[in-house]
Amino acid sequence: MKQFFLLMTGLLPLGVFAQQVTTSKETPAETRQLVTRPTIMVFPFFKEGEDIRKLVESDVNNRVVITKVKEAFDSRGYSTVDFLSKVRNLQTNDALTSDKQTDVKTAIIQSSNTDICVEVEYDFEKGSSGNRLKVILTAYESSASASLANKIGFSRRMYSEDVSKLASDAVETVVADFLNVMQEKFNDIVENGKYMALEFNLNSDSGVNMSSEAGKDNLPLSDVLEEWVGNNSKSYHIQGVTDAKVLFDVVRVPRMDAQGKSLTSTRYGLEILKFCNSLAVGSKKLKVERLIKGNTIYVSFK
Repeated sequence: MKQFFLLMTGLLPLGVFAQQVTTSKETPAETRQLVTRPTIMVFPFFKEGEDIRKLVESDVNNRVVITKVKEAFDSRGYSTVDFLSKVRNLQTNDALTSDKQTDVKTAIIQSSNTDICVEVEYDFEKGSSGNRLKVILTAYESSASASLANKIGFSRRMYSEDVSKLASDAVETVVADFLNVMQEKFNDIVENGKYMALEFNLNSDSGVNMSSEAGKDNLPLSDVLEEWVGNNSKSYHIQGVTDAKVLFDVVRVPRMDAQGKSLTSTRYGLEILKFCNSLAVGSKKLKVERLIKGNTIYVSFK
């Protein structure tokens, strides 16, 4: 019996660092203490075509494993959000039909209002020497979908089919290490910013290139873009610049804006769009399109 659980996903951008620009001070390792405890929501992964309400409400083992993971977090001082109540409070049954899974997942994520989402996969294994339960925990930073921590734990083998007992035993083998790694990574995000990536592209028929003078200071377009990113991030790294493209493979963006609101990739992308829409090369007003995939923002000039 194998089930999967999702909390929210993403990847930390990786690349060969040719140029690194940092605009914030690093915190010495000895002063890196708990900054703040993130809020957490655990919810189940569901395959394309599955009815998530049916999955959660008809399978008691799903609810048991979710509850045991949630209880482990609660007992260690973390505030958790009840995923089951979120599902039941979705206003329209249409959002839970099998042909609208993307809308369901988006609705759940947007309604979570948490810092961290945790994915839980479990597998119930029967054997002649006893049964055991395997759990796989994966934590993601919610707004930018950056992976923070993952651990695998096994319960002891028992002559029991009590999923609650086996789940508690399995979770306890890894929860301390899991939360320590997750907290350390979350502290880094609070102090140094969340990870995003930016890619600026020029269409072949745009009539301009990255060396074309733009902005009020008539700087090369690539420099204008870098200047904006530098002024609106904690640090960044440029992977490469060509006549048609500028790629920032790492941009560390503040977790919160000046008003204390979460600075998601969508909201950060909106600020980029506003800035790019204000640019002109000579008398030519640039047309801009934006696409956001996870924590990567693509901007195309036409």
